[in-house]
Amino acid sequence: MLNRIALSSPRLLPKPSQNVNFKLFRSIDCCSKRKQSKTSLKSSWPSVSLTLFGSGFILGPLIDGLHSRVDLVVYQNGAINIGPLCTNIWVPPLLGLFYCTVGLLQLFLDERAFSEVPEGSLEKAAGSLIALVLFIELSAEMNKNGVADNIEAYILFAVAELLWFSLDGTRPGFTLASVIGIFCPLGEIPLMKFFHLWYYPQANVEIFGQGLVTWTVTCYFAYTPLLVCLSRWLQSTINAADIDKSN
Repeated sequence: MLNRIALSSPRLLPKPSQNVNFKLFRSIDCCSKRKQSKTSLKSSWPSVSLTLFGSGFILGPLIDGLHSRVDLVVYQNGAINIGPLCTNIWVPPLLGLFYCTVGLLQLFLDERAFSEVPEGSLEKAAGSLIALVLFIELSAEMNKNGVADNIEAYILFAVAELLWFSLDGTRPGFTLASVIGIFCPLGEIPLMKFFHLWYYPQANVEIFGQGLVTWTVTCYFAYTPLLVCLSRWLQSTINAADIDKSN
């Protein structure tokens, strides 16, 4: 009797929760689209590297000109003057390569070292650029006013650490900045020794028979947060564009 009543009364039977399932499937589908649309470095590196190279090609000599303005560095073979800017014809491509290499290396470390890759922003990239320009200008002015090399090194290293902490603050970023700060000045030695592209008239240390300025280590260290922020912003921009396409 009860079976007959149940079968003859379809209103008593529970209805399937179609709306709940639809929302669940829709949320799962959106999450999967986000994961699929997040572009890996393998597919984004051509556009990122080209933008980084172009940024270094243009911005690099302008920032470097703050040091050549006070004769911290003097250019030799290939030296050119563009208005008040004194540079070398090899400086733009070399700095473009520097921007590209460090930026891609940082993105590679982000994918390997973090489960959640740090997001970049235009505000942080612009802020890091302004901070670097002020840092290089500070080093140039202290050198111009005859501040002792060891005192200038202490001040610049403290400011460089502050830049890293405020703009990046990650251990891989600190490690990369330290490696860049140590090996890039050493990389200048063959360019000066064999190709005579530039030299430091106020060098205070000699390595492999070539004069260097010790506190330029801090300049390379302070340069790294800019490249970290810039590369992350470019990668985030590509990811956002892919998400818009997938939607």
